[in-house]
Amino acid sequence: MIAQEIIREIEQLLHRGDLSCRKIAHQLGISRGTVNAVANGTRAIRNARRVGPIDRFEPPHGPPRRCPTCGRLVQMPCLACHLQKLTARRRIASRDPRERP
Repeated sequence: MIAQEIIREIEQLLHRGDLSCRKIAHQLGISRGTVNAVANGTRAIRNARRVGPIDRFEPPHGPPRRCPTCGRLVQMPCLACHLQKLTARRRIASRDPRERP
């Protein structure tokens, strides 16, 4: 298993776009197949997620009330709205970059 830091570094180098997969593999001492898997999205960080504002979620607490976003009667913050945002974000992130407008 590859260290999560290596996968993040591969993603950063790929995002910069100035190195080929072969050069990235040589620089990091890993196989070209691993770099290609990260580039194609078939190998991702599974255990450690990047924490963004949507990922920070405090457990629901307090008495039930209406969610201002979806209207459900829930304990706030609304878990349904949080999951909907995560799903939408992952759907957008998983699209092929060539398909984006």
